[in-house]
Amino acid sequence: MNLLFSASNALNKWLGADLPRLPSEVDRQAGVNALFSDANQLCWQVHIIDNRYQSLEKTIVVCEANSRFTFFLPVMQKLSLSELTDILQMEWQSVLAETLNYYQLLPSSDIAMLLSKLSDVNFDIAWMKNTDLSINGHITDAGLWVTETLRERGLLSLTTELALDIAIHLNTQRKRIKKRKEKFIPIERLLDYCTNITTDDRQDTTFATENIIRLNDFRAK
Repeated sequence: MNLLFSASNALNKWLGADLPRLPSEVDRQAGVNALFSDANQLCWQVHIIDNRYQSLEKTIVVCEANSRFTFFLPVMQKLSLSELTDILQMEWQSVLAETLNYYQLLPSSDIAMLLSKLSDVNFDIAWMKNTDLSINGHITDAGLWVTETLRERGLLSLTTELALDIAIHLNTQRKRIKKRKEKFIPIERLLDYCTNITTDDRQDTTFATENIIRLNDFRAK
């Protein structure tokens, strides 16, 4: 199964990774393709913001394409693409579990079972430079939660606990996608998705593009 991280221009520049652009859809501007998670690929939009104007302390904001499930990574120093990928893989599942526990959608034993099944999924990890504009609005709103919270509390950076608290709050609130006329709660939608990908029988598939940077290739260099 493919796991695609779509980096904004700001994140690509911060990483210094020179990521290739996601191939453009027909009649669409380059670099602003829509992302969709399905039975064969899980897509995340990844962006980075300054905690205050031109601050050294920053926050990486990560949002899943279909559910708009969002989490945050406080960063105080540069990360390599490999380091960031390792953190993202662990963090999205950790925040998923913490939100499920808070929202009480599943008993603890079922949450543990879901995480075990997710750990068995063989993800083929790839990075591209792209910004899904429909997701970008949700990321902007999430970023405002970060900067306003830091300002109100007189902090330079999010603590791990505060990052989780904001994520849980946002992921248990009803969201709306105007263009699709959809209303949903992110944690409920991501749970449905994770349940499907850990129970369905699927054949191995690959992206239909030659320009994707795959993490295994990156590590081999």
